[in-house]
Amino acid sequence: MEYRVFVYEGDTSKDDLSRRLAQDAVKAYCDAAGIAFDEAVNVRKETEKGKPYMEGLDVDFSVSHSGLLWVCMVGTAPCGIDIQVSREISERRYNKIMQRYFTPNEQAFCDRYGLEGFFRIWTHREALGKFTGEGVYSEMPDFVGDDGFLKIEAEMPGTGRKVYVKDEPIGPGIFLAYCTEGEDDHVVFTQ
Repeated sequence: MEYRVFVYEGDTSKDDLSRRLAQDAVKAYCDAAGIAFDEAVNVRKETEKGKPYMEGLDVDFSVSHSGLLWVCMVGTAPCGIDIQVSREISERRYNKIMQRYFTPNEQAFCDRYGLEGFFRIWTHREALGKFTGEGVYSEMPDFVGDDGFLKIEAEMPGTGRKVYVKDEPIGPGIFLAYCTEGEDDHVVFTQ
């Protein structure tokens, strides 16, 4: 399976711009894949839990933004993406998030790698939450193995379904992870 990730650098804090960029990304993907896209018919909607989709279109997409970076992953199968620009957070907030949401293995990973470890796990959780449409606060697998290393393959709790969450190096202090169903899925980044 091939996915495309569209990257935009600039202020996307206005919802209208982010929605327009997402529509343009989906349309560009459809054009390249030979999939008919009609702006009048393929209107952006959201599920009850907020996962966006284009009505009447068998294309999945996921959007994330942090700082001045915006990304949109598009494919014909489920996908999820998250980007985080590292920022300082108080030790109290950092510990509160870790203790509430992270597994003991993930907490040990953060103890070892600090904020980098924290953001790597957080982007993995966000990417999976966007993949499922259930969000980051839903039940999550442990993203760190007993060996202390970040895992690529994750098993969805209660289902046995396997997904793959991978890091993509972007730059210093920028963390990006994406989630797909296939271990060998091909992801192409474009601007």
